[in-house]
Amino acid sequence: MSRAELDEGRALPDPQDPGIDDLFGNRETAEAARFLLERRDNPPTMAEWLARSQQAFGKANVHSQRRLREVRSHFVVLSIRRTGDGEWVYQLLGWKKAAASGVKISPRLQAEVFSQKGRFCQMCGIGPDQARLQIDHIVPESWGGKTEFANLEPLCEEHNHGKQAFFASLDEVGPAIGRALARPNPWERIGELLIAFAEMGRPTPVELIELVAQDTHKGDPKKRLRELRFVLGWNITSHRKKTDGVTDVTYELLEAKPWPPEGAPTAVADYERDRKRRKASEGHDLS
Repeated sequence: MSRAELDEGRALPDPQDPGIDDLFGNRETAEAARFLLERRDNPPTMAEWLARSQQAFGKANVHSQRRLREVRSHFVVLSIRRTGDGEWVYQLLGWKKAAASGVKISPRLQAEVFSQKGRFCQMCGIGPDQARLQIDHIVPESWGGKTEFANLEPLCEEHNHGKQAFFASLDEVGPAIGRALARPNPWERIGELLIAFAEMGRPTPVELIELVAQDTHKGDPKKRLRELRFVLGWNITSHRKKTDGVTDVTYELLEAKPWPPEGAPTAVADYERDRKRRKASEGHDLS
């Protein structure tokens, strides 16, 4: 996020303006916006925000960190090093310019998505009798996502707005996430994300691995990581860092291997089949 996105002609709201609640689909994100507005002249650290969230909601965790960043869906918030102690602080500068609209989703394409992907929210399963449904881009247009059937899904209005706010908080690494989401299976999506972060010289946060894996119905993203290491031969190491009671987990790619010509899913399935065959054979030998 940069100053170029600043809408300089729009006055900021008062921190207690009730309209702030209408901007966000989450009470904690609205509270984070109020906190940053209050502290414009003395930008807070993440630790100070976690203390505020603990006081207001009785909790503070990795999701609380995300809520602070989600304020960027409507406001320009810069992460800068504070003079003196070098601590990172979050400075709210002003309203964010409205994004230009992308390619319009035609009524025909909307009907195709609803008819083939179902008339229910892909996140919570709610139907049109309980909430308004919208067609949303799986990979945002700003990250290279296309307005085509494969990249569209139905979402309820609440989850659509929440997803937009969450993705806006990740704009800095959006191209890396978009690159990963474009891959056809969870192993390649996780692998491409690890490669993209390694190219930036940064470890990959575990929550982004879970985001791009999109593997909730078929398996565990951490299992896919193990399969990348032990089946496909990638050299990946994990790091754990505890800050203000919150444990951040990241994964660092040390060496990637070429994708197998038969594809990662086939290679993993063949490995599992051979492993079960060997285990069965060992059982027969023991008997």
